[in-house]
Amino acid sequence: MSIPHLSPEPRRTLAALVLALLAAGSALAADTITAVKGKDIELYAAPDDAKPGVRLAPAGLPWTIKEEKNSFYRVNVGGKDGWVDGMMVTVARGSADQCPTLTAATKLSKQAENNAASPGAGAARCR
Repeated sequence: MSIPHLSPEPRRTLAALVLALLAAGSALAADTITAVKGKDIELYAAPDDAKPGVRLAPAGLPWTIKEEKNSFYRVNVGGKDGWVDGMMVTVARGSADQCPTLTAATKLSKQAENNAASPGAGAARCR
């Protein structure tokens, strides 16, 4: 597919933006609800508790989080789409350490970057 009237540089920028957006969307999809606090969970129609929700048994855990808003998570529980209160669930954040392949030349610069101020800069990072 060709994009008309764009020189090569804007095309590269557009391609990088599209890839970044795809990566951001997939990061949220990896977040899941793994446990519910209590026997039942209240499923709300909107991301707030202004109106009472429907109480359901927490079947089919883990649930994939589709969206996050106002400390509520949009999920599908038993075929019903709705929102659960973030205070009533345990969330597992999907993340992966992105460790590059290091060559002898880049090891020194990476060691300089990993200091006490770097999150995850412990000795076991990227082995």
